[in-house]
This record gives sequence, C-alpha cells and structure tokens, in this order.
Amino acid sequence: MQRIETDGSQSPQRNGEMDTEPKSEVAASTTWSAAEIDAAIGRKQRRRWPWVLLGVVVFGAVAIGLTTRGSSTDDEVIPEAVNTAEVVTADLVEVDTLEGTLGRVAEEPISSLKSGVLTFVASAGDVIDNGDVLYRVEGDPVVLLSGAAPPYRDIALTSGTADVVAGINGTITAAPEIGDVVDQGDVIFEINGEPVIALYGDTPAYRTMQDLSTNMTGLDVAQLEAALSALGYTGFTVDDEYTNATENAVEDWQEDIGADDDGIVNLGEVFYIPGPSIVTSVTQVGTQVSASQPAVVLATEALSAGVDVAQLEAALVALGFGEGLTVDDTFTIDTRDSVIAWQEAIGAETDGIVNLGEVYFSADALRISDQLSSIGATIGNGSPVLGITAADIVVKVDLSADDQGLVDAGDSVVVVLPGDVEVAGTVDSVATIATFDQQGNAIFEVVISLDDNSAAAGLDEAPVDVDVVSDSVSGVVAVPVSALVALAEGGYAVEVQQNDGATVLVAVEPGFYADGLVEVSDTQVAPGMLVVVP
Repeated sequence: MQRIETDGSQSPQRNGEMDTEPKSEVAASTTWSAAEIDAAIGRKQRRRWPWVLLGVVVFGAVAIGLTTRGSSTDDEVIPEAVNTAEVVTADLVEVDTLEGTLGRVAEEPISSLKSGVLTFVASAGDVIDNGDVLYRVEGDPVVLLSGAAPPYRDIALTSGTADVVAGINGTITAAPEIGDVVDQGDVIFEINGEPVIALYGDTPAYRTMQDLSTNMTGLDVAQLEAALSALGYTGFTVDDEYTNATENAVEDWQEDIGADDDGIVNLGEVFYIPGPSIVTSVTQVGTQVSASQPAVVLATEALSAGVDVAQLEAALVALGFGEGLTVDDTFTIDTRDSVIAWQEAIGAETDGIVNLGEVYFSADALRISDQLSSIGATIGNGSPVLGITAADIVVKVDLSADDQGLVDAGDSVVVVLPGDVEVAGTVDSVATIATFDQQGNAIFEVVISLDDNSAAAGLDEAPVDVDVVSDSVSGVVAVPVSALVALAEGGYAVEVQQNDGATVLVAVEPGFYADGLVEVSDTQVAPGMLVVVP
C-alpha cells in the first residue's frame, strides 16, 4: 500500500480544456496504475530508476526535439486532442503495509504471598488500576499499586525494637499510647513523676553524667551535648567534655521538662534512639515496676531507603492520601500517616505497615484474564490466584526476516483497523531474537501501542494493517508514471503541451516513485506545466 501527499494537484486536460473532475479520474485514465507498477517491479524495488520503466511504452522518437501532434496538410496545424496532467510539487511517501493482530500482552500470573481462605477474587475481564483490590484473603485486601519494582519486604517506619526500662523502682505515673511516635526531646514515660526523655544517639546511656571538676569526657558526653544543641540549648561547646557550661545547659533543659534541675543526668533519665520511633508496647499507668523492668517498648530500627518506598509514596499521593507527604525514597512519619489513612479507607488493618503480600506493584493497569483460584479456596504462599494481561490493547506483528530493520522501537506508524479506521501508533518493541512460525519461517515479534486505545474497543484479536513509511522525499517535481516516455536511444522524456496545444518531448531524469507519481529532474519541466498521459 502506498500514499502520497502533494501541495499541488494533477489536472487532466481532455480536448484542450482543463478537466475539473476529482484527481482519482486521472489515475483511472492512465494506462499504468500503482498496483500494476507494484506487480511489475515488486514492493522492495521502488527506490530509484531506470528499471521501473521497463513496462512503459517505448516511443519511436530517436532524438529529443520539437514534435507536434497534428496535420500539416494546411498552413494551420490543428493539434490532436490529448489527455494531460499537471506537473506538481509533491511530497512522495513510500509505505509498506504489514499484517498485524490486535491483542494484549500476557504477564506472569499473580501468586499469593498470604495464606488463608479466598473471600474475594476479581473477575475475568476486570481492569484493575492503582488502588483497586485484586483479591481478599479472609477479608484482608491485596491491592494493586502503581510501581515498577516488585515487593520484596515489609515497608514500615521502623522494624527493630528496644526496651525502655524503668531505671528505678517505682510506679508508672504517665505513659504513651501504642502507636504514638516518639521524637527527640519527647517524654517517653514518667516514673514516680520524673520524666524519662528520648534523645537522638547511637551510644546507650551507661553512667551518670555531671561536672565533677575532673572534666568528664567520652562519646556519651558528646552525644548528650549534640542532642541539647539540637533542642536549642546554647552556652557550651559541643565536644566530648562535660564542663560547667554543659551543666548549666542541662539545668535549663531539666527545668523546661519538669525534671529536678540539678545539672546531673542520672542513669535512666534519658534513653537514646536513632530517630523517630513508634510505641509498640506500654506498661499501664499505676503499675509498680522494678528498675530493670521494661516500661515501654519502642520500634526504633529504621528501614533502609529504597525505590519500593518511593513508588509506595507516589501511589498514595495519586490516590489522594499524600497530604504533607514528600515523595522520596525515605519512609517518614508522614509516610506512615498516609499509609494508615489509606488502610482505613480500604478496610485493612491500620498499623501503618505495608506487609509483604498486601500489595502488588504494576507500572500499568492490568486486565484479569482468568481466575486461577476461586472464592472459598484455601491458598498458601505461592498459590496462583489470577491470570493477567496488560490492560491496553496493542498490535502484534510477526516481522519476517526479510523485513527486519523496517521498524525500530519509537517509530511512528499508522494502524488501519477494521472498517478502514486509521489510528496513530508507536512501536514499543522489536524482538531481537527470532522465533519460528508453523511453517518454520523466522519471525521477529513487533509490539505497537495505539495512541487512542478507545478506537480499538471491542476488537480484541481482530486483524489489522500497519502502514510503515519506508522512504520519502519532500518538495520534488513530479509527474504521473504513465507520462514517462522511454526513448529508443535510451533515457526518458515527458511530452509537454505548449500554449498552442502542440507538444514537445523534454528529457527528464526519473527519481523517487510512489503511488503512481515519479520525481523528475530537469530545469525545463516545472510545476504547472501540462504533460501528456495515455
């Protein structure tokens, strides 16, 4: 199949007058059609001449010169009536047509990472997008979220735990709630009315710190001073030496938090955490505890940053659960809050943790092709649940080895749907490894996406044509192929009609051919002239 776009028009002339009929009439009046030229020279041989004209009628002229049609019996020459076409400026486009089929790309089935009884399964034909439930295990949803990286771990603010012991014998007089976030400077709990404060640091408290006029030094001192400085206390140098200036800052801090402002940090009065931590267990207010008994358990070990965190945050923002959330690769307090809001909306456990198996990441929407496990079935880790394909319809073409190199990923094509509906498309991929069809021919699969997927709605597995521009030229002078005259002595010419109706043979150099037109090169042939056609 071939196409042409022109910025001029072919205007046939019959009996010396301009014909106003549509251009299609010109092709109908010519001896050689584009299909006949295709049959004569083959689809793969349309680039350059002179072989394309082997089937054109050879005129008997032996030289190029002025040759008029008409009778010379009288003084006045009366030209014969001839058919003509206008010389045009054209963009010639050579198009190869490939056969394709509409379909969807199959993907690996979804297997469960949870165990239990299936209480819901999406139906075949359903299209599942970001935030939609794929299936439920004993009521707990497994949700599709947008993302290219597969899940491989629990995603949470923290994963390790630390016991915060009472430090002294006494009674718990204030305690947090499970799920509370403890940050630097926060009171973790109170015992006998005295607060135990959380500070950031890696070195655990192991001794009482005070100014003994002996200049106490150590990493624990530097850690305390860094925490006080971060909380806004000044007047001392952050180093590893506990000086009188350090003691004064400690007194100010103790007064602000309601502790005994003696400038001494006793063992058990502070607890060092690496960052924001979540309360996972707590001793009730009024409980009598010993010095070594845990009063509160904190989840303190932060997860490493990663692409799975970033795509989770992006998916939550897209679903409207990203208020105050920065999409990066770090699971923050804001991330946890967004997860909890999302979990509440979908009916999942609101723990702020996305456990492995609770979500399925996919870069694009999916279409359910088959239920591999039915409602009521008991499944385990690795049980297949759903067969899936990509949601969007694509065109698949089996490219022959002869046509390899005709298209590349990223190329634009035109897909001709049933009913001659044309839709723009883009080549997504071209296989580099050959497979073999039933006849044993090597083929390379080409996948083409449609710019407007809705145009192919309801046409799954339908045959289509794919038009690929294989070559083109722009702004060339062109005439109908049938206007070319092969000269007996060699070369080609066109018969140009003069103003008086007489005609003259003008030598031309044929060039690019497409859809019944041929590029001609000659300074004496210009757009707007009329050339004789059969």
